[in-house]
Parts: sequence; C-alpha cells; structure tokens
Amino acid sequence: MKDIFSCYEVVSYRQAKALSVLMKAYAESSLCPDEPLCFGYNSWSGNFYIAFENVSLQIVLDNRENLLWMTTDIETGNEEFFDHEEEAMEYLDGLI
Repeated sequence: MKDIFSCYEVVSYRQAKALSVLMKAYAESSLCPDEPLCFGYNSWSGNFYIAFENVSLQIVLDNRENLLWMTTDIETGNEEFFDHEEEAMEYLDGLI
C-alpha cells in the first residue's frame, strides 16, 4: 500500500473522485474530526482507502465504487468488511 499523494504532481479524475467519496464518508462518520488519518491506494486490490491512526478501521472504496468499512484484528490480521460504520464499530468492540 502506498500514499496516493506520493510522487504525484497531478491527481487523476479517478483519484479525485475516490477522495471525494471517502472524504464525504469520513465527514459524516463518528470519527470526524478527532481521529488522525491517511489516504492510500492498494494496487493489489485496486482499493482506495482512508486509514485511521488509532483505530483498526479503514473506509474503503473498492474498484466497483462500493463504499465499505473494513476492520482489522490486530492480533490475527483478519480483515472484515461492513456496509455501515456502526456494524464495523460493533465488531471492533467485540474484539476487545
């Protein structure tokens, strides 16, 4: 995974569109504005994402333009995808 802003002087339409969808989801989330984040692109999966610094959660825009919430179990590395932030947060609460 790499930061989508590194080595770019120009942002493509696809990247701009992905960022706008992700930023809207972030702005409407319960994590905004308290949680530090980074943007990225996973070239293997084709997913754009926002990853949070202190929460095992990512907002993902897949290559079919589906907005998903992905959790990561830090102990096992298992990833789970959810359609809604609330479902993802409930799942994370269950991991604690």
